[in-house]
Amino acid sequence: MKENRNFTVTAYSVSLLFLLVLQGYLLYNSYRLEEKDLNRQAKIIAEKTHLMMENSEIAAREDLLVADFERLQNGATVERERLVHPEKFNVQKLKHSEQLENILKRNLVDSPFRIAMKNEIYSIYDQNTQRELLPKGSSIVLFQSTEPMKNPLILQEGTWSSRHSRHDSELNTDEHNFYMVQSKSTYEVVNLNLLVLRKILPLIAVSMLIIALLIILFRNSVRNLNRQQQKVRELHTTIDSIAHELNTPITTLKFSVAAKPNDPSKPVLERQIKRLEQIVSSIHGSSADDILLTKEDAEFYFDELKKRFDHLHFKINLHLNHPQKLMLHDFKLIIDNLTDNSSKYGAHQLLINIESEEKALKMDVSDDGIGIPASEMKSVFERYYRVTRKTHQHVTGLGMGLYLVRKTVEKYQGKTEFMQKERGVQLHILIPNEA
Repeated sequence: MKENRNFTVTAYSVSLLFLLVLQGYLLYNSYRLEEKDLNRQAKIIAEKTHLMMENSEIAAREDLLVADFERLQNGATVERERLVHPEKFNVQKLKHSEQLENILKRNLVDSPFRIAMKNEIYSIYDQNTQRELLPKGSSIVLFQSTEPMKNPLILQEGTWSSRHSRHDSELNTDEHNFYMVQSKSTYEVVNLNLLVLRKILPLIAVSMLIIALLIILFRNSVRNLNRQQQKVRELHTTIDSIAHELNTPITTLKFSVAAKPNDPSKPVLERQIKRLEQIVSSIHGSSADDILLTKEDAEFYFDELKKRFDHLHFKINLHLNHPQKLMLHDFKLIIDNLTDNSSKYGAHQLLINIESEEKALKMDVSDDGIGIPASEMKSVFERYYRVTRKTHQHVTGLGMGLYLVRKTVEKYQGKTEFMQKERGVQLHILIPNEA
């Protein structure tokens, strides 16, 4: 029962962990899908806003800005995000940014979005001198919203050329400048996480509810298993106590029957007392014999066994040609319990094959009874376990026989194994001879 409980707890824990991982994966995918959909909707608003900025009367003209930048080249240098001579650019930047805020407000009416936008030139490459005019990491911001951006997405990105010519007749100069300009517009939904969470909140609530219900069911199942184990332990204790209390009346009956004159009822009473002793001995696992099994002892024992189970047809193959370490009492306990089970569950024939080899003692006990279901073959070795059957419900027993067989074999570091059989059951026992 303990093994079944451990298996149940382990299986449930693994299943719950798998469900948690699956729920997490589904929530993550749902989050990503909602995030993608909201970004798509926001991009439409951002593109509309950008187009309105381009069409406005005070729109930032990138080519004019480059021309201004060209005129500032004599003595003007560019630093990160600003110019040494900012008056040519900052006034326009502030004007354009204010215009952007106004357009965004109009476009975001009745919308849950908070959108930040930015338009900038991040590269001005002079083709004549083959050099980049903007320092690495710097840019010229044409306009941007007041909302800061942490993870901006590209709205538009382009590369275009700017050609400028300048002729000075007094100085007799004729300059032709050729620039490659790279610019980009970016946007970000500032409250994206909040919007996504609002969308998937019902799904999160349902997932948490399912997991909570499963945990409650698991807790209740473990509690029920613990209660069952406690009841089984109490039952075991009760049976052990009853068996212990039977020792005194059995001893009294033995003395009484021994003192009784010979009459036809005396053998019957002795057999019943012997049966009671065997039952009590099987529960306590006590041993009266402490001698090694010999071939002569085994033959004598089988003669008695045939008399006790005279309704069974025995076929016994006994080959004890090598010394072994199995004790006589343990040998009797094994065969008694297996024979008793065969007798109870409809067997007519019983085949017992015992062969002692140099390294191991092999025992095979096979009958033609109703057998044991394959699903129950591991459980029948548990203490007090009995197979539930629709037929043969009248068969009495404590469920100790196979438990004692296995425990006795394990005492010698041996193994017990059921073999497949069309009818009945066959148990193979292997007991090593080495100490």
